[in-house]
Amino acid sequence: MIQWNKETLENPDSVAQILSLADTEWNNRKKLYERIRRKTSNSEIVSEDDKNIKVGFENYITSMTTGYFAGKAPVYDVEKISDPNKLKIIKKLLNKIFKLDDKQDEELKVLIDYISKYNDDATEFFDLAFDYFGMRACYEILYENDDNEIIYAKQSALNTIGIFDYSTPVNQIGQLRKWTEKDKNNSDITIVELTTINGKKYYSPTPNKTTKELTERNKAGKWSMLPCIAIENEMGLSIFELVISLICAYERVIQNSRNTFQYNDEAKLKITGYEPDEDSLIQEVDEKGTPVVDEKGNPKMIENPLRKQFDETLLKAKVFYTPDNSGDIAWVEKTVQDTALQNHKKTLIDLIAMISGVPNITDLGFTTADNASALDRKFFALEQMITQADKQFKKAILRRWETIIDRINKRKHKNYDFRSIKIDLQRNLPTDKGTETDRALKLRGLLSDESVIDMLPDDLDAISELEKVDKQNQDNIEKNIQNMAKMGQDISNVALNTRQDNPNKKFEQDDEIKKENVKQTDTVTKKEEK
Repeated sequence: MIQWNKETLENPDSVAQILSLADTEWNNRKKLYERIRRKTSNSEIVSEDDKNIKVGFENYITSMTTGYFAGKAPVYDVEKISDPNKLKIIKKLLNKIFKLDDKQDEELKVLIDYISKYNDDATEFFDLAFDYFGMRACYEILYENDDNEIIYAKQSALNTIGIFDYSTPVNQIGQLRKWTEKDKNNSDITIVELTTINGKKYYSPTPNKTTKELTERNKAGKWSMLPCIAIENEMGLSIFELVISLICAYERVIQNSRNTFQYNDEAKLKITGYEPDEDSLIQEVDEKGTPVVDEKGNPKMIENPLRKQFDETLLKAKVFYTPDNSGDIAWVEKTVQDTALQNHKKTLIDLIAMISGVPNITDLGFTTADNASALDRKFFALEQMITQADKQFKKAILRRWETIIDRINKRKHKNYDFRSIKIDLQRNLPTDKGTETDRALKLRGLLSDESVIDMLPDDLDAISELEKVDKQNQDNIEKNIQNMAKMGQDISNVALNTRQDNPNKKFEQDDEIKKENVKQTDTVTKKEEK
């Protein structure tokens, strides 16, 4: 964490010093990022003899943790204190007046839904979480585009860092970002962007390790709060950083096994009791047949082509005979202790899973987990590992909405209260849809229909579904009224024709018409109530 004096933050000399500290952290994050990628270079891809075996535990751990933590989008709701006694107590002790306005709460909920959908909140949350768990920090910037839409977007942890003050607890006072671009002469130029409450200022590093301000690029601040968010791991650790040495040990075991099998595949043939006629090495001669010597006058030895040809023929031969009973032929091989190797690898995997908290999906207990409850228990360790991240993200996301709502309140003369926003970070686990559906339906009458729909495991839009249900009910009522009118008209026509044909039955038909009308009215009433 970089801490700085707020009064001197925008000084070019301060920016140069902060940039020096940031470069050190960025270099460390790049190393972590490369470990996540574990990408093989093009030369290694086409190479037939790849000497470095890479096992992507880092990518697996980061992806599993991110998917579990941020595989589902955050759920936002607007809470309110409706108990009059509680409101009186808060007003008395804190001198805070609450205005109970259901319309305002509904407006705030609609506003949050609109802004989050416009910004693809699910993708934004996942990207932030991946940077946090993989590179121990993530960053976000807020701005308003040309269409007056409020945007919040992730900034890469590889070139962004937060700046905090010395208060308790610390408050973010700025955010620094660096990149390289082309100038008008097509030359590379480094740009440093500093975001504060006053706006954005731009600097460019100089050869003497200072920075100069690019005043022509500066932009005045439009927000009354700092329009950026930094979430940094307080211990300065990525999710896999504590198990890197264990991962390296596992890779060495795999590499040693590979080398042993490769050696045995190309093992040497040992022959005792037999001496070849040709020597392995002979002295080199020139074109005239003169022996060649080195600078010191010693004979220059080369491989004997006749001996090489003999050895190759020997290896291809199906049978070879030794001259006496003392002779023997055997391959010189290394013994592979497969059981010991497998036990060692299993121990390393278990330690990696235990320390990182990510479950081993090949473990018997994991593969036999046949319901959501059993899976929950397998992810218990990971849930404990990410508890701090859960609290940090909720705090940061709430500050994001505080910043957005503060801007809307000032521009639109509203008084929305960001503290009424409830943030729920859901875990992404396989669920039994039937069980979850039954549980949600059992809560009907205790919870609102909107809350019940949100609990269903089908990823439905509660507001949209309720609107469809209302429209469907209205259409059904209109159809019933039309059918009732049509049936009444048909009955009246039949009765009229009957009276004309048999006047003596007039009163009987009138009674039947009355009974039928009552019956139809009761049927429509019951349908409407249902």
